Amino acid sequence: MLKNYFKIAYRNLINSKLYSAINIIGLAVGISSCVLIGLYLNNEWTYDQFHEQSDRIYRAWVLEDYGENDRYFNTVTPLAVKPMLEQNIPEVASVTRYYQFADLIKAVDQETGYSQTMHMVDPSFFAIFDFTLTGGNPESLFKQPEEVVLTRSAANRYFGNSDPMGQTLMVRMGPQYEPFTVTGIIEEPPANSSVQFEVLIPFANSTKLFSERAHTSWYNVFAETYVLLDNEAKISQVKPKLASTMKQVLGEEEYSRSNYTVGLQPITDIHLNPEFPAGIAPVRDPAHLYILAAVALLILLIACVNFMTLAISRSASRAREIGIRKTVGAIRRHIAYQFLGEALLLTTGSLGLGILLSEQFLPLFNNISGTELELQINSFSLLLFAGLTLFISLIAGSYPAFYLSRFKPAEVLRGRLAMKGDRSRFRQGMVVFQFALSIFLIAGTLIVNRQLDFVRSKDLGYQKEHTVILQADATLMPGMRLQTLLDEIIRKKDLLIDELSGEPSIRKVSASIFTPAQNGWINVDFRDQDDRKYTMNINFVDADYLKTMDIGLVLGRSFSAENPSDARRAVVVNQALVDAFELENPVGGRLPGNFDDHVIIGVSENFNYESLHTRVEPLALSINPRILTSGINNIGIQSSPAPRITAVIAPGDLPKAMDQLESAWKEVAPQQPFNYTFLDQVVDSQYRREERLSTIASIGSTLAIIIACMGLFGLASLIVVQRTKEIGIRKVLGAGAGHIILLVNREFTWLVVIAFVIAAPAAWYGAVNWLEDFAYKTDIGAGVFLIAGLLTLLVAWLSVSYQSVRAAMMDPVKSLRSE
Repeated sequence: MLKNYFKIAYRNLINSKLYSAINIIGLAVGISSCVLIGLYLNNEWTYDQFHEQSDRIYRAWVLEDYGENDRYFNTVTPLAVKPMLEQNIPEVASVTRYYQFADLIKAVDQETGYSQTMHMVDPSFFAIFDFTLTGGNPESLFKQPEEVVLTRSAANRYFGNSDPMGQTLMVRMGPQYEPFTVTGIIEEPPANSSVQFEVLIPFANSTKLFSERAHTSWYNVFAETYVLLDNEAKISQVKPKLASTMKQVLGEEEYSRSNYTVGLQPITDIHLNPEFPAGIAPVRDPAHLYILAAVALLILLIACVNFMTLAISRSASRAREIGIRKTVGAIRRHIAYQFLGEALLLTTGSLGLGILLSEQFLPLFNNISGTELELQINSFSLLLFAGLTLFISLIAGSYPAFYLSRFKPAEVLRGRLAMKGDRSRFRQGMVVFQFALSIFLIAGTLIVNRQLDFVRSKDLGYQKEHTVILQADATLMPGMRLQTLLDEIIRKKDLLIDELSGEPSIRKVSASIFTPAQNGWINVDFRDQDDRKYTMNINFVDADYLKTMDIGLVLGRSFSAENPSDARRAVVVNQALVDAFELENPVGGRLPGNFDDHVIIGVSENFNYESLHTRVEPLALSINPRILTSGINNIGIQSSPAPRITAVIAPGDLPKAMDQLESAWKEVAPQQPFNYTFLDQVVDSQYRREERLSTIASIGSTLAIIIACMGLFGLASLIVVQRTKEIGIRKVLGAGAGHIILLVNREFTWLVVIAFVIAAPAAWYGAVNWLEDFAYKTDIGAGVFLIAGLLTLLVAWLSVSYQSVRAAMMDPVKSLRSE
């Protein structure tokens, strides 16, 4: 009997080629969307689970809570956390620190070094994490400080095709290069790993980067700390021991004052938990993943709705078949099995086509999403395919199966189809559902694109076009003053200006410790005489910085090289600081607190030195770092201060200008590579997550409207067939072609209007919630929703018009001949 079900199902699909094609193509596109987005979501949701001991690996965090919103919460921890855990918590099996920094690396025979991001780790790193070594012994690695472990890509960069094992790599740590011996080659970390690296060196080298005080301080954070617990250990047992240990380490009085807490976060929780501050690896908001999952599901639902509406609309042509089968003994269950079998057969064919589409479009999807996914046959993919087949078969086939199987043979064979009104209302409801989803997706896509256009075109308050940022490759070392770092970059800037003298393509040049759109400007807090807490960001610049960046002033003046006192005591603040600190007459005044001798000479406009996700925070600039670091209580630095030179290029011949800049740089810093970035590209990269979401949403909404219109095309053709005689009679009675076209289009027009009324409020609510992530956002006007509705209506008309025009041109004699 089962074979017979599939045989009849196959014949019905072949006999209805148009509707089978619409269903198979629509479902295949929906399945392909689900497969691609499912691979992406699986990659995100399984972050860090590839470690065999992932259920026992934790990342330490620290919290200082002084009350009254005076809290310091960090997942980058003090260096002293590791020895504290090892000596006081018996449940701890291993601990490793993980510190990121950048400096120059070169092979022995190379003259110029490469700027390289490196990581310092403890030897226990290889016992905690499951990164595969292809060269070297994990148990003997990092016994000596002068060892280095490279990924294969890093080894090829410095040694080409030669065997890197045992070779010497020159690593600059401070003012000079030091030799390191390659003792291990390690495979590239998986893309879904929070711990990423190319070059690993022992943490024993930390004495070259950190002062002795930094190794014992509990109020300076530098490195992430990862902990492996014993097999039998429970996190609930560790928590009270951490509290008692910190009370002993800090002392009763200090512990009570700061409520200093050390905690542990599961490694598998890091990537998708924004409640914890980001450490070295970025944290992703899981809401974006839910949006992508919803887009895939909506596309698939629209395809399933096509199947149901077309099946119900074709019920008249299947009614006699059902009536005869029931007359000869078929029961309702057998009829339901028949239609479920058709749904299963069609879904299976769609699944095969969908997998082929997924394979073909996977490279494009990887490019859009910034991933390196592969479509492999494994437990996840098999479960995904089986789940999709079962889901689609039940969703798409259940209503037609149980609806059509209810037909009464006596009424059907007399030509009276029962439940006609119910059938029509269900069909209309499904069409409304489809187009409501389509309008929702289109409106959402338009709002995302409008917000991206807004952030791209918004005046950020500084010069970002034609601006080049040069990395000077100097880092702050133990015992080095920030002033020394700034003086060095200013010296190189002056030499660069001398080399570029007479070059009209280079308009302005300046130096600073940090540049706009670079995360990690120094954040400090301090208190005034009344113990009121203040927080601000700080940056150290040369006298030409504000002029070079074209940052406007609200009050006072900018720094001036012609005024020697500016280099010693001048400070420029932004308007946000004036407002937050309630400074009535800022120019000529001082910052509250106990800072060294200084004077505020100017108030700048609120330029957006961070992304538009956050509001402009209070900011202070100075040429003398001593001023702004003298009176602070706490300092937070997300990335090590690294001086940069900013050059503004005249519009025109960009390649020529860059050649001139590179030639001048080689004269000024012959031992350093010419590393540069364009500021506008750095600014745009802040919104890469939103751009990827916009691209996927745009593709999804396009696919949704195409699938919906395919179904509408098939539905319109069925309706025209069912109303053939009615149309013939109307034409005989004098109805013109325009009247017939309007007659067919009118029903669908009202359905789209109803869909718009449902979808517009839902899209508005979703957009408002999504825009909460931005401090500066575009206005959501009614125009966006009207465009989405009108676009959907236009596409619907185009889909139906072919059938309505065909009906209007029909010869009424032929349509009425059978009467």
